[in-house]
Amino acid sequence: MNYIEIEHLTKDFIPPLSFRKLLRLDFRHRRPTRALKDVSFSVKPGQVLGVLGPNGAGKTTLLKIISTLILPDMGKVKVKGYYLSSDDQKIKSLIGLVSSQERSFYWRLNGRQNLEFFATMYGLNKDVARARIEELFATFHIDYQDKRFDSYSTGMKQKFALIRALLNNPELLLFDEPTKSLDYNSAQELRRFIKLLASKNRTIIFATHNMQEAQELCDTFIILHKGRIFGWGGLEELRERIDAPSADLAKIYLNLTENA
Repeated sequence: MNYIEIEHLTKDFIPPLSFRKLLRLDFRHRRPTRALKDVSFSVKPGQVLGVLGPNGAGKTTLLKIISTLILPDMGKVKVKGYYLSSDDQKIKSLIGLVSSQERSFYWRLNGRQNLEFFATMYGLNKDVARARIEELFATFHIDYQDKRFDSYSTGMKQKFALIRALLNNPELLLFDEPTKSLDYNSAQELRRFIKLLASKNRTIIFATHNMQEAQELCDTFIILHKGRIFGWGGLEELRERIDAPSADLAKIYLNLTENA
């Protein structure tokens, strides 16, 4: 049984009006941008799927759809037997989302207060939430939880984004380029923790344009380019497809997308 099933997913975005056109109420010539086109794949329980592609490939759109933040224009999404749009609350309870562009923390609160607030949003009672938060502080070696959030470095904020995603002990973790703005040491620490999560049979989708990072962390890959899937499978399967037994992911990506 697959944990995630995606069928013929398509998503268009209408570009925003310029200020001049807005003043004139000119709504003409607003051609939609296609972020995803007929995307289909599945993920097995405990699998670590790497979604690979440059900026604009559709990675973030795909993760936002799976996490119920936006709806597709066409296609179906099923997570652990639950369908997007009809079972959104059940899907949300299964998911932890970590993004590199996190802006939803309250900067005037300290780290602990932020997590206590989000734990309430997850429906955790106070005692359970406090125990879970302290456990995660110990796991991530956090000693700055009582300082204001706006004093944190990028790496510190990213750790709290990951801790928040783990508050409800989710079965499915979605990572959207989580190491993008991190320094080397912070990125290495985050990768080690993702490997630990994978070893505990969590299902993970890891979106990145860093091919070396994906090859280190993931066991299955999707090559996403201009909103379309150009390759899907394990490293050996993708190597066979381009007839290059020793190719790395970067070479595979270039080979499959060079004429797109």
